Amino acid sequence: MEFDAYDWNSIILGLLATCLFAECIILLVRVNSLKNSSLAEAEKIRTDEKLKYEKKGNELEMLYKEREIELKSEYEDLLSMAKAAKREQDEKLSELDARIRDAKFASERAEAEYARFSAVREEYRNSARQYAEKLAGLANLDVEQMREEAKREVRKKCMEDLSLYKSEVLEKSKREIDARAQRILVDSMQRMVSQLPQSATVSMVKIPDEAMKGRIIGKEGRNIRVFESETGTTLVIDETPEYVFVSSFNPTRREIAKTALEALVADGRINPATIEQAVANARGEIEGKTFSYGAEAVESLGLARVDPEIVSLLGRLNFHLSLNQNTLEHSVETARIAGMIAAEINCDPATAKRAGLFHDIGKAVSDQNLSHARAGAAALLKCGESETVANAVEAHHSEVEAKSVYALIVQAADALSATRRGARMEAMEGYIKRVQSLEGIALSFEGVSNAYVIQAGRELRVMVSPDAVSDIEAYEISKKIREKIERSVDGAFPVKITLVRERRYVEFSGDRPD
Repeated sequence: MEFDAYDWNSIILGLLATCLFAECIILLVRVNSLKNSSLAEAEKIRTDEKLKYEKKGNELEMLYKEREIELKSEYEDLLSMAKAAKREQDEKLSELDARIRDAKFASERAEAEYARFSAVREEYRNSARQYAEKLAGLANLDVEQMREEAKREVRKKCMEDLSLYKSEVLEKSKREIDARAQRILVDSMQRMVSQLPQSATVSMVKIPDEAMKGRIIGKEGRNIRVFESETGTTLVIDETPEYVFVSSFNPTRREIAKTALEALVADGRINPATIEQAVANARGEIEGKTFSYGAEAVESLGLARVDPEIVSLLGRLNFHLSLNQNTLEHSVETARIAGMIAAEINCDPATAKRAGLFHDIGKAVSDQNLSHARAGAAALLKCGESETVANAVEAHHSEVEAKSVYALIVQAADALSATRRGARMEAMEGYIKRVQSLEGIALSFEGVSNAYVIQAGRELRVMVSPDAVSDIEAYEISKKIREKIERSVDGAFPVKITLVRERRYVEFSGDRPD
């Protein structure tokens, strides 16, 4: 039994050994197979890498050959350029050599010519000295005295010639300038279309019926007295149907009174209390319109960046009259004319328009210690306007020196706007009446032969007979005419009196012509 057991164990061990041996053989076979496959894969990889390397080498070789060809071509180009530059440089050097040779030859010739000139100059000086000494001997003068005398004569002759030439040039320039100035002024006046001002001292207010007139007058005239007291105007209630007239020479008061009366008529309640309230409301309404009037004037001229305070001052000018000429309309007209003149003489029209529009703005300033020109300039500088515009405003009545051409332009434009026929008169009828009155005053004096008014009533020309009036008497007559005009004629603006006493002598040679 023991033997049997042992025999089975041997068999099992033999079987296990056999299996183990078989596994070892299988492992060896697998190892050999893996080794062979690894060797084959390595060989394949080696072969592929070698092919790639050879291909890359061929590509690099081709690239190197192409680059070699390009470099060779560039080298040949550079070589040809260098050869061309060398040829050009050689040509320039040869040209410079030729110039240097020519310059040396010219220098030698110049030295020779200078030597010859020096010899001739010395010979001339000796001859001139000898000639001067001979002249001095003949004139009993020394050479220096003769030289000074000659200088004086030459200087005198030159001064005479220059004086004649200067007079001729100045006269020609004056004629040309006068002609051009006349053309510019005439063109500006023709292009500026303005209506003559009409007498505007009365405003009309329409009423619904005749009974309203009695309500406006009030019991025993109480309402009309309160209205005239509050507004500073005069109510004219006559037989004219459906209308009541507000009369005043102050346009601001007249406009306030008209607005207040229209409100009272529309409301129907007319008594002292409502009158006071209506006048206060009208005054506030008119003050509110002031800015819009100024803004409209600025906009009509196309001006930019105008201070609101200046716009308000401009609006106040709409209620100001200068001898029946609306000051705001006069300012706008002056600005337009100034712009036209500036454009004609190649100046800035915008600056000329600003100065022309603002030139009378001082009339709306409450400062009574300064003239309106100086007050206006101070207000403009305070509001940030330029020195050029301020000086043009301040100098438009020649109170200060004009520092720019714009001041002269504003003076001319202001004169054109103010002195055109009937511009500042009580329309045509009043203008004619004033002219006749001035001429009549002058003709009333003994010795006055003729008198006529010019410059739109601003100047009176008086002609006196030289046989009847002496120079001293002519001066006395001019003073008497001035005094009589101051007493008899409205002195709202000054009148220049020019008295002429002229004597003419006429003679004829030979037979007197028919």
